[in-house]
Amino acid sequence: MHNRGVKHLISIASFFALALSAAAPAVAADAGSAAPAPAIPMVVVVSRHGVRSPTHPAELQPYARQPWATWTGHPGDLTAHGALLMRQFGASYRRQYGDALGIGTRGCPPAGSIFIWADVDQRTRATAEAVANGFAPGCGVAVGHASGDSDPLFDPLPGIGTVDAATAKAAVLGTAGGDLSQFYEADASAFATMERVLGCAPPAACKTIVSVPTTVVNKGDGGLASIKGGLDAAADVAENLLLEYVEGRPTVGWGRVDRATLVQMLSLHVLNKRLEHGNRYTARAHASNIMAHVLQTLQEGASGHAVEGTRVPPHSRFVFFAGHDTQLSELAGLLGLNWLVSGDAYNDTPPGSALVFELHAASAGAEPFVRTFLAEQSLDDMRAGHGERPSRVPVYVPGCPALDCPISDFAHVVEGAIDPSFVAPW
Repeated sequence: MHNRGVKHLISIASFFALALSAAAPAVAADAGSAAPAPAIPMVVVVSRHGVRSPTHPAELQPYARQPWATWTGHPGDLTAHGALLMRQFGASYRRQYGDALGIGTRGCPPAGSIFIWADVDQRTRATAEAVANGFAPGCGVAVGHASGDSDPLFDPLPGIGTVDAATAKAAVLGTAGGDLSQFYEADASAFATMERVLGCAPPAACKTIVSVPTTVVNKGDGGLASIKGGLDAAADVAENLLLEYVEGRPTVGWGRVDRATLVQMLSLHVLNKRLEHGNRYTARAHASNIMAHVLQTLQEGASGHAVEGTRVPPHSRFVFFAGHDTQLSELAGLLGLNWLVSGDAYNDTPPGSALVFELHAASAGAEPFVRTFLAEQSLDDMRAGHGERPSRVPVYVPGCPALDCPISDFAHVVEGAIDPSFVAPW
């Protein structure tokens, strides 16, 4: 481990020794009574919340010729349809991993084998509860969350580390030659489709997105850079139309949006997220903390020993973090991850999508290894309310020798990516 690495992460050398020791057969008086070691000692899932209502429904009205669809309930909350889909996702995780984790696919899992933690928002807490109910119905699996208005695991800024505002702004501007409005031309087809859906071409008395300059300001958490103007509005339009679609609304985008049209527009949402949250500086500042604790958790699973600085018990088998699409975009930027799920936009992060880190048991003479996946319910399955069988695609972690990444290599990649000054014990 680097000398300046996070002091709470155990060294690779000592970890490897512990992992091999944990993987070795136990000596017992009655060898026949020993339960077989699970093929997958641990799975760690970092998930976006499920389908929610729009968070700021009135802000986009100036860009649309007709009134936007109305939603019931508090803006930004998980919908009943979203809760149904996340229960289905939880059940699919149990079917996928129950036997491999050694906890079975039915009934209540052993006490303490499931660890679920959610961000403080209603949509994340309700998502975590729905996953718990789908994974182990009627078992009362606890869902943990912070007691205050924010959780540094998901929102470490301000509070952990200090942002350099000039560097944060340069990290965003540098991806676009200093002018983010150039994307209006680079992605002209997607913008044209969006303007057609919104219906604001002259002489309509509403504002076209491409007429609004896109700028970068230091209004993000802790002074991080954020995108304002046309591209930001386009990202929100695409997101709100996505929510209409996956909520199962009979009419989407005033009857002018089908899945192909939606996917084209979603490319603008992905672009905005990658520029604002997936740039290297923002990703390190805002995602180093959660990624450090994901690594610690996987190290606990491999060694069977507690790691100082994280609250996940070492005997946990299924670990689920309910966060936001920003976490997924930031982890992608931090580690250089990419994915493509059939029927969706490249690197999209729809409701319920998740990065899944599988820890696989060591074989003879080797060490445990990590496989990484992106899991999501298809847009059409979410729309129909049948997300029982999500898709998952392999994700390569750059710096690993293959899709199967030995835990020491995985640790080396993570430790080289994160910024320890933005990491704190949890």
